[in-house]
Amino acid sequence: MRITLVNPPLDSVLENGSVSPVTAYLFFNSAPLGILYVAACLEQAGHTVYAIDAAAEKLDVKGTVRRIEGTRPDVIGIGSTTVVFETSKRLATALKGAMPSIPVVLGGYHVTLLPNEAMQHPAFDVGVIHEGEFTMVELVEHYAGRKALDDVQGIVYKKPDGTMHFTPARPRFKDLDQLPFPARHLLPHDLYQPIPIDEHASPKFAMITSRGCPHACAFCQKAKSGYRSHSPEYIADEVEYLVRDFGARDIAFVDSLFCASKKRVMGIMEEFKRRDIASKVSWTCSSRVEVVDRELLQSMKDAGCWRTRFGIESGSDKVLEFISKGITKEKIRAAVTAAHEVGLRPKAFFIIGHMPDTRETIEESIEFAKTLPLHDVTVQINTLLPKTPQMEIWDREGPKWGRLVNESTDEKSFWEPTFVPWALEPEDIIEFHRRFYREFYFRPITLARHLETIKSWRDVYKYASASSLFSFLFYNQDKISFDTIKSVFGVASSADEAA
Repeated sequence: MRITLVNPPLDSVLENGSVSPVTAYLFFNSAPLGILYVAACLEQAGHTVYAIDAAAEKLDVKGTVRRIEGTRPDVIGIGSTTVVFETSKRLATALKGAMPSIPVVLGGYHVTLLPNEAMQHPAFDVGVIHEGEFTMVELVEHYAGRKALDDVQGIVYKKPDGTMHFTPARPRFKDLDQLPFPARHLLPHDLYQPIPIDEHASPKFAMITSRGCPHACAFCQKAKSGYRSHSPEYIADEVEYLVRDFGARDIAFVDSLFCASKKRVMGIMEEFKRRDIASKVSWTCSSRVEVVDRELLQSMKDAGCWRTRFGIESGSDKVLEFISKGITKEKIRAAVTAAHEVGLRPKAFFIIGHMPDTRETIEESIEFAKTLPLHDVTVQINTLLPKTPQMEIWDREGPKWGRLVNESTDEKSFWEPTFVPWALEPEDIIEFHRRFYREFYFRPITLARHLETIKSWRDVYKYASASSLFSFLFYNQDKISFDTIKSVFGVASSADEAA
């Protein structure tokens, strides 16, 4: 059988022929590993598989359909999150118009969390619930005429009378090591460019070493989704495979949570040191502030880590408690300081516009970020996503906290207000978002930390190539103007004098 798996286009931002700098860097910086794991399992079962990353290739719906038609598929699979689901529906509709007899299978987080709603769309034939590797292999067996549809576990489809039918849930497998490595050979590697300030060496590849998350952050669709990990041996094998077969020089571990426990990470570090991974490739990961300590961070540094990322989300203890982060500003400061002192160039993620946020709590977050020895920050705007703890709060008592100003959840959701607390207006959220970036980066100490990393003309080019991203984040401009440049140096000069 011939199967084509698709990462859907970002059609809503391609309608005007371009994408914003933020979209370009955040959606095009690594391969869609979810569909590549499915592809690897299908290849292992003897099928011919094609993968199309329509987002990274900047294809619109029509262009994506033409590419899929060229593969002459027997089955089409679309992997969709909530933020690209509207485009996924448009793609599926166009596919049915072009190839009405070819089954279209929907997978990903959105159909898993909202199966009844997602499968109301007539262009989807079957939805895959939860992990799709083994389910998709069995579905292809069905379409090859060798297995009854109702014998495939973990799917949903609409019966002729319009009712939804769910087959028995597929048991979640515990042994992640039984999975083959993602089929990265199916996509061109030069499609993906890391965010310039996150690029340490090139080429850079992404890896996933675990699945799920045991924590209950209010804004996250993965809250309390359980946690499973590959073994240290499997992780080191895949790292060496990326170095040997793809020439990887830097790896981003993009798990929801790499540092889930000290025991897990120390086990991986011991295997890395045994194989001398640090001499072969550098890497980055995400950490929980209450898990790491100086011993663990130093071990990571010795094993090749050059950066760790912390989900801080707010500089207000009141907000941190509301969003169930399970951390305090004191713990945050201890972890970030330790990471900085061992040379891990810490980066933090913040969110503004939490349900209890006010002008004062957002100001507190900005000031808190400036007191930490952080090298970089990413700041997003809070978006109410389905099946998150905060959406449950909204359903119970939404009017108490604020109002929705845009009910769509598309690629721009985390950079434009959709929910706004009562204490604020949408334009306040936008200005705070820009101001957070400006005040953090336009300081002598932050500029100095970045200047220290510039060792070659390639590093200079790296920063220059990010000028549109910086301009968008700092000033909501697509290009840096002369007045913007003057204001940058004016702010920096004032900060120097104050220092």
